[in-house]
Amino acid sequence: MTDSESSRARCTNCGASLVGEYCHVCGQKRFVESDRRFGHLLHQFVGSLTDLDGRVWRTVRALLFQPGLLSREYFEGRRARWLAPVSLFLAVSVIYFVAPLRGGDLTLQFNQQVAPEIRAQAVGPDETLSETQRSATGQWYSRYTVRWIERRVARRDAALRAASNGTTGYSMRDYRIAYDAKGDDISKALVVLHVPFAALALLLMFWRQRHYYAEHFVFALHYLAFWMIALQVVAQSINLLHGLPAGWAPPLAFYDWVMRALLAVYAVLALRRAYSTGWLGATITATGLIASIVLVNLYLYRAAQFVITFALT
Repeated sequence: MTDSESSRARCTNCGASLVGEYCHVCGQKRFVESDRRFGHLLHQFVGSLTDLDGRVWRTVRALLFQPGLLSREYFEGRRARWLAPVSLFLAVSVIYFVAPLRGGDLTLQFNQQVAPEIRAQAVGPDETLSETQRSATGQWYSRYTVRWIERRVARRDAALRAASNGTTGYSMRDYRIAYDAKGDDISKALVVLHVPFAALALLLMFWRQRHYYAEHFVFALHYLAFWMIALQVVAQSINLLHGLPAGWAPPLAFYDWVMRALLAVYAVLALRRAYSTGWLGATITATGLIASIVLVNLYLYRAAQFVITFALT
């Protein structure tokens, strides 16, 4: 390119006159003909994977190994070095959504959502319920949904028998299978429901610090993003360790306690750094934060998961 051509060059993104290789207005690199080729696209892809100092890897490392740092940086306005909190949460959510993980996360399957009488009807001829499953009362709303489920199954059974001249019916077990096939995806998509309530709890506990609600929301996004990653790691550990010979793998209850301890310790460390509070204050507020998430999970998230899954099945 000649000097006269260079002086007339404009940024293809914003139209500003270019002086160097990068636009001084929007920051985009000067567009050249080779940028149209597949090799350029491949180079960008490889570069994004191997650039350990890039924002994505830097942000993920901070989220996993420096609890509270991302939130603290956001509070103090140092944001350019990090992936935006919403972008980070959405990226983790997508990975969490597509991961082959069932049952060991926040998903409640049909038998965990319904009253005992419905659960008993949903058992197939080659299936048995454990003593724990038989005695479980379900969720707080389970007794109110008995008629919903029974009416739906009865209507489908009548319609199918009419269409097949009585040769084929529709059972509660059939509906249980349909529900479980959809419930996993719904539960993963609804994880974000915990965020606004966790942020509200933080607003109440840290009201003296005069943070905006949005800043507490950011901390909740970071904490729930870590939560989803931890669930994946623990669940995949279960899959790997239970492939060992019988008696070598720890009982499933062990993983539950590992998960609880991990989330509690992370919450204390993250709150201490993000809000500049002492160990006692961080421990108390971590307890409040986790309690708020558990309450939302028990009384709102699970009910929303059932209602939406029921509506779609």
